Amino acid sequence: MKKLFAVLGLALVSFQASASSLNDVNWNDFFMSSLTASIQDVINWKVGDTATFSVAAGSFGNMGTMVKSVTKDEGTALWLHQDMNLSIQKQVADVLLNKADGKILKMIVDGKEQAIPDDKIELISQDYTEITVPAGTFKAVHIVAKSKQISKLEVWANPRDTVMEGTLKQIANTGMFDLILELTSFKKMP
Repeated sequence: MKKLFAVLGLALVSFQASASSLNDVNWNDFFMSSLTASIQDVINWKVGDTATFSVAAGSFGNMGTMVKSVTKDEGTALWLHQDMNLSIQKQVADVLLNKADGKILKMIVDGKEQAIPDDKIELISQDYTEITVPAGTFKAVHIVAKSKQISKLEVWANPRDTVMEGTLKQIANTGMFDLILELTSFKKMP
């Protein structure tokens, strides 16, 4: 279960942590095909962009928080830092993402480099709606998908009015319970 939470958090930025039951989801293909941001660079995030999420697990309720932020720009790639602080675990992940196509170049979880998973996502539906989360009310793209590892994934996103890939809320059915993340606050750099 510990590694499952790492995957959930990293899925928010269109990629996944490894060494878990959900480690093969190709979030890059899923989000980048659904939420392409620009013709030049798919990722045009800024160092200092930060998002904070509440993390809940089914009937267990609130488990803690996750903070992700862009920490370094290396020209053609960005480093994304994720800090999960849950009642059952603490975990730090750093991921190097290619700006041009959003692909993961390197992934480090708790100080150890990880293999980059490549499971494919099947898009079930995509529509437009409005959603209210602790950070506010937003217009959003609502995406429903699945993979071999996740029986159902729902994501509400708005990259224009928030930060990074724009995740507002995410529900991932793990087979045991739903993992739910909701945006509580964000900081977008100019």
